[in-house]
Amino acid sequence: MKLGRRETIKRTLKALRATADLSQMAVAERIGVTGRRYWLIENGYEQPTATECNRLAKVLKVKVDELGFPSCQVEARAS
Repeated sequence: MKLGRRETIKRTLKALRATADLSQMAVAERIGVTGRRYWLIENGYEQPTATECNRLAKVLKVKVDELGFPSCQVEARAS
């Protein structure tokens, strides 16, 4: 069964967050967004900005292109 993009993003971010032992609220606070905004990002309903991609990668201790968002991948190639 092939997963949709939203489901893939959700699983990826949830796994990365679990590895970092952080709650959604903790990640939201560390990247400077509301809990609601982070929930929308983690569940694939909204794309993070370039700044949010960089902060998210830093908090989760991964490369920007590992986050799975097209907007983050464009930013990673531009860096």
